Amino acid sequence: MQRLAAVGPVLLIDTAPLDWQRPHLADARTANLLDYPQVQEAVAEMALARSVVGVLTFHPAYARAVAQLRQELALPGPSVAAVEATTLRHRTAQLLAGAGVDNSGALHADSYDQALEAAHEVGFPLVCKPASPRTRYAARQVPGIPELAEAFSAASAATWPGTGTVIEPLLDGIEATAYTADSPSGPRVVAISHATFDPQAEPALLPVEVVVDADDVCASAIEDTATRALAALGHRSGTAQIRMRITSTGPRVISVTTHLTDPLLGLLIERVTGIDLISQAGHHARGRTVLAEESRLGATAVRFLQGPRPTPLLPPTAAAHPHITPYATLQQYPDMRPLGPLWRSGHLLVAGTDYPQCTARLRSAAAEIRSARLSA
Repeated sequence: MQRLAAVGPVLLIDTAPLDWQRPHLADARTANLLDYPQVQEAVAEMALARSVVGVLTFHPAYARAVAQLRQELALPGPSVAAVEATTLRHRTAQLLAGAGVDNSGALHADSYDQALEAAHEVGFPLVCKPASPRTRYAARQVPGIPELAEAFSAASAATWPGTGTVIEPLLDGIEATAYTADSPSGPRVVAISHATFDPQAEPALLPVEVVVDADDVCASAIEDTATRALAALGHRSGTAQIRMRITSTGPRVISVTTHLTDPLLGLLIERVTGIDLISQAGHHARGRTVLAEESRLGATAVRFLQGPRPTPLLPPTAAAHPHITPYATLQQYPDMRPLGPLWRSGHLLVAGTDYPQCTARLRSAAAEIRSARLSA
C-alpha cells in the first residue's frame, strides 16, 4: 500500500473493513469482490468525489472484474481479450499450443465424465483445477481414479460459474515463475522464482519456500519461453507472471497472469534486482511506463510457517526477537491465516549469495524455531 500510495491516491475496494491499510488510502469501500454489480456501485460512489484514473488487483480471481472496469471506464491496462486468454486455463493452453509454445496441455471438463475422459488422455498422476479460479490454491494432485471425483467436486466449487474445470498432467521438473516488467521493446523478464510445495498440504499445491536468485541458472530457457507465451496471449505491456515447469525436454508453461499476484514476492524481487514491480504496477495502471534500472545482487527467499491446525507455530518470544539467525528475519502475523488446507502464522526471510545458500539458511532458521518451541 505504501508503494502504491507513493504513485498516486489509492481508492480501495475490499471485502473486509479497513484495518492497517487506512493510513495509505484516499478513500475505501467494502463490497463482495466476486459480485460485479457491487464492485461497480462502489466505484461509482468513489468516482463522485475523485477521478478514477486506473484500476489494478493482486488477486487472480478479480482480474475479470478489473478488466471489465477498465473497458467501461476507458482506462489503461491489458485488454479484456488478453485477460480472458489468461483467466481461462484451457484457453491459455490452446493459444499457447497454436503458437508453438510448450505448455501443460490443460483439457477442459464440464462434467465428471468429461474429467474422467481427460484423465485417461493425460494419464495419472494429474492435476485437477478450476478453469477460472475464485480462490487461491484450489488445484489438487490426483494420483488415481479413486481420488478424481473428490478433486473434480472441489475444483468445480472453486471456479467461476459456467467455466468448468481443467485436467492436466502433473509435470516433473523444477517449478519456476518468470516476472516481467516494461522495457522499450515490450515486456521483459526481470526475475525468476522457484517454489517448493508443502507436503502437509497434499493433495493441494501450496508453496512452503520461494527463492529468487538474481543469477538464475535457468534464465535463458525461461526468458525465451516467457516472451513467446506473452506474445501468443496478446500481452504487450505491464507486469505479468508466467508459471512453468522446467522438464527434461525444456520449459512448459502452466499458467499466465497479467498482473503481480503476491506483493511479498514483489519485495523479494526488489531486494535482488532493484526493480520495484509494485510501483511499476501502479504506474502502469495509470497509463504510465516507468523503466527501472537494475542492480542485481545475490538471492533472497521466504519460508512460510504453516501447519494443518490453527495453532501458533512460533515460540512465545518470537515477536520480541525477530532475528532468528544473523541471516534470517521472522515476520509474525497478527492472526492465523487460512490458506487451502493449512493455517499460516508467519514467514522467514533470508538473503544469501545464491539459491543453495538461501535454502540452507531457511532450513537452519526453521530448525531454530522448532528448537525454541520445544524448549519454551
